Amino acid sequence: MEEIDAKTAEEIKELYEGNEGSYLVFSIKKHQYAFKSSLIQEIVYGSKVHAIPFAPDYIEGVINCRGNPYAVINVLKMDKEENNDIEEKVFLLFKRDDDNFCIHISNIEVFFEPEEDDIYPDKVKYKFKFIPIFDADRIEEVLCNDLGKDD
Repeated sequence: MEEIDAKTAEEIKELYEGNEGSYLVFSIKKHQYAFKSSLIQEIVYGSKVHAIPFAPDYIEGVINCRGNPYAVINVLKMDKEENNDIEEKVFLLFKRDDDNFCIHISNIEVFFEPEEDDIYPDKVKYKFKFIPIFDADRIEEVLCNDLGKDD
């Protein structure tokens, strides 16, 4: 009986901690991106976004996740794309030590484990298609630059 409990506990631990080799493919409108699953804190659906006055337009506001505020970033607005409103209320929260921000996305497409040969520094191959890896550090760089914060 103890062996079964230990095995179940290990399976649950693996599920909740994420597999180091798995990736999440998500979309923002027509754009698809991949991100390493182990670097994702949480996916939040339907949360209310509270506006922040005098913030750059790509900062849509903040959401509350378990008592912590997360700045909501619209990557399409940051990149100055036309037709940049995202109707869906899906937010991807990153696991970061230094700040709390998330991106506003359209959809979660799939979690998958690519072969080692299918992983590149800037992209990952999924079903014969290359999907760019999302650069969360770029978000922080733009925020620091626009808000006047030094590293």
